[in-house]
Amino acid sequence: MAAKQTPKPRPAEPEVKPTHSASAASNAHKALLPPAAGLKLLVLVAGAVLMGLEIVGSRLLAPYFGNSVFVWGSLISLFLIALSLGYYIGGRLSDRRPSQRLLNGIVIAVAAWMFLIAVIAAPVCDALLRANFGEKSGPFLAATILFLLPSVGMGVVSPFAIRLATHAVASVGQTAGTLYALSTLGSIVGTVLTTFVLIPSFGAIAILKGLAAALLVVAVATYPFAKTSAAIGYSLVLLVFAAACLFFIKDSQAALPAGLTLVREINTPYHHITVADDKAPAGQSGPMRYLMFDRFTESQISLDPPYLPPPHYYTRYFQLAFLARPEIHNTLFIGAGGGIGPRAFHMHDPAMQIDVVDIDQKVLDVARDDFHLDPAPQFRLIADDGRMFVRNAADGQYEAIVLDAFTIGGRIPFHLVTSEFFTLCRQKLVPGGVFVMNINSAIQGPNAGIFQSMFKTLYDAFPTVYAFSLGSQYGIRDRSTNIILVAVNSDRLITPDEWTRRAAAYQSASYIDATQVQQMVKDLVQTMPNLDQAPVFTDDYAPIETMTF
Repeated sequence: MAAKQTPKPRPAEPEVKPTHSASAASNAHKALLPPAAGLKLLVLVAGAVLMGLEIVGSRLLAPYFGNSVFVWGSLISLFLIALSLGYYIGGRLSDRRPSQRLLNGIVIAVAAWMFLIAVIAAPVCDALLRANFGEKSGPFLAATILFLLPSVGMGVVSPFAIRLATHAVASVGQTAGTLYALSTLGSIVGTVLTTFVLIPSFGAIAILKGLAAALLVVAVATYPFAKTSAAIGYSLVLLVFAAACLFFIKDSQAALPAGLTLVREINTPYHHITVADDKAPAGQSGPMRYLMFDRFTESQISLDPPYLPPPHYYTRYFQLAFLARPEIHNTLFIGAGGGIGPRAFHMHDPAMQIDVVDIDQKVLDVARDDFHLDPAPQFRLIADDGRMFVRNAADGQYEAIVLDAFTIGGRIPFHLVTSEFFTLCRQKLVPGGVFVMNINSAIQGPNAGIFQSMFKTLYDAFPTVYAFSLGSQYGIRDRSTNIILVAVNSDRLITPDEWTRRAAAYQSASYIDATQVQQMVKDLVQTMPNLDQAPVFTDDYAPIETMTF
């Protein structure tokens, strides 16, 4: 008979060494909030501020580098790199020096750096732009200079807080899970609040200062001061510092060019809109008004009635639609800008029904209030995404559709350049209806990719397509310029000679006369480059944001 074995005693549960001595633990109660609640609040707010900083970072970079996929790719990559570094540093540092004072000191330093970003963001981005850092390297370098250190600091918070809050191995999982859940919850709150509340209501610098102030207040409220008097004193000093930063650091928007006078400045979810006047612009016969999305000029008109654009402005080429289809009774404009194109169509035929669709209601308001887009009954100004609006329109509703929509930096939104969208537009046109599109590109050479793909993609949806490149009559083919693409919902080909005859017979009540239109048709691109290598853009693949122009 086997001898009965005595079970071995289970080893004692290892404990994590307390993070504070007895005296330090008592001192922790000098914080304005209890230690456990304070750690959770710090983790929650740090997660919210981190995501708020990433989103508002795009608004700081946009005036200089646009709002392309390169900007967002740079920001996301930089913040992930920073978080990885922060997690690693926070884990090692918290094991060596598990001090609540050290953690809060790091957070206070992060808040101070965020206030500094409000001061240096514009000069740093401007310097990088002037140093010819491109749209790929520029955003990442700017993001590194501005956001790496504070993002690393906020990455330190979660692993450091887990170390401070853990007292036994048995509870490590629960403690880590709770704090990481709070950090993620904070990130969700920061994303939603910044995107849907703060950006539509405040400027980027004001949001940045608010995030920094929130982080500073929480860091001070949870700091374990040695004495109650010290807690009150340091808190007052830091709060006064935060208030001074909030009120005395001015917004660092992209500076207006010399000579311009600010008329209106509006922040929207899509743009930082600036309306400015120039009383004596070079090369112009009189004062001009400019519409800018961040530092990029979108529209310009004379300040003198009838408020015309410059003589060779690209919107005049929209009148080519009347050569392709002389009788147009209703038109859809996708992209409002300053309303220059719709105004010219209205002058050409005051009875024409014109729908102007723009995703940004504030752009429509500015076009009406500052750029004299006549609020006549024939106009409908509609705030909607262009593709969504077209999808919901009736088939055969329009005789002309004009696409002139750009994001910050002169790029067309990718969902408005695909074969599927152009096919949808064709369905909304009557037989013989005309589709006009403005792009920025060259005809040939390294900057011609957008033109070649756009022409090929339009031809995939329409039976006939024509290109008019501003300046091509003077031999300009390898330099980026405005190119007006005209697609007709008809199999009948319009020859170059017929374009010329129609231009000679053109009559209009607008400021665009037959002489100007005859000059425009000379820009007809008659010799096409090889388009074999150009991809047709689809909803699945439309890399327009990564193409040079």
